[in-house]
Amino acid sequence: MNNENKGIHATGVSPRVWAVLVVLCVANVAAHLMVMPSLPAQIPTHWGASGAVNGWGPSWMASALGALPLVLLAVFYVVPRIDPKGEAYRTSGKFYQGFVITFTLAMCAISWLGELTVWGVVPAAGTVNLLVSGAIGLLFIGMGNYLPRVKQNYTLGIKTPWALADPENWRRTQRFGGACFMVLGVGLIVMGVAGSALSSEVVATVSAVLAFGSAGAAYVYSYLLWRKSQRAVR
Repeated sequence: MNNENKGIHATGVSPRVWAVLVVLCVANVAAHLMVMPSLPAQIPTHWGASGAVNGWGPSWMASALGALPLVLLAVFYVVPRIDPKGEAYRTSGKFYQGFVITFTLAMCAISWLGELTVWGVVPAAGTVNLLVSGAIGLLFIGMGNYLPRVKQNYTLGIKTPWALADPENWRRTQRFGGACFMVLGVGLIVMGVAGSALSSEVVATVSAVLAFGSAGAAYVYSYLLWRKSQRAVR
């Protein structure tokens, strides 16, 4: 085992990190439950492209959202164990560990948007979309930067049929897809900044085009690599 992977669990995340994240997620649930009696009957649950609240729900939804990071953490723990190529999670450096940490922290933070809006910490208009889009954009930029390090597996990465069938196709697809993810991340940040000046329809359309365009470009690229390899062996 090389030094980069030393101390990494079979799931790709060290036991100490799992323990810290579990404690954090449980504390997050407990904190939501503690403040729930002080919340009004209805709290913000949805924000439009401008960042203004445009949807409300019962106060218990805040606690339900607070439990989501713990549920997702359990999924992240199980997935490497049931993936036939689960060894890839350990041998891909610390990519999976970094992803799990970042995603869990982001979800814990996002779970408090309703309460923070009620308490006036986060303005009810103009900033939520920027915060969320910025956080997701940074996550995609980070994933795009490290995606080329991910080894073949059936769960994590860009899993086209041609990439799963050929290690070289996988390597090049992840490298190209990583660049696409970084472009998507920058685009989401731009949409977050410009959201207040654009209509919800424009923001949603541009974001969808960026997301599906990035995924589609990586898929087509992987297929073209396969076609090229097929011609080479004829």
